[in-house]
Amino acid sequence: MYDYLVVGSGLYGAVFAHEAKAQGKSVLVVEKRSNVAGDIYTRDIEGINVHMYGARSFHTNNRKT
Repeated sequence: MYDYLVVGSGLYGAVFAHEAKAQGKSVLVVEKRSNVAGDIYTRDIEGINVHMYGARSFHTNNRKT
């Protein structure tokens, strides 16, 4: 029995699972890929972090960033 079931270990899923665990909750994370991080997964290739599923960008409506 778990407190939370997280489907997908991308940015939101991974951070939510981490924070819930830090609060003492039990969390089960399921991911269809063999790695965590979802579409932002990178692999170190000769010292360079290479996005394995294509480049991603972060968008915000916060004018200060």
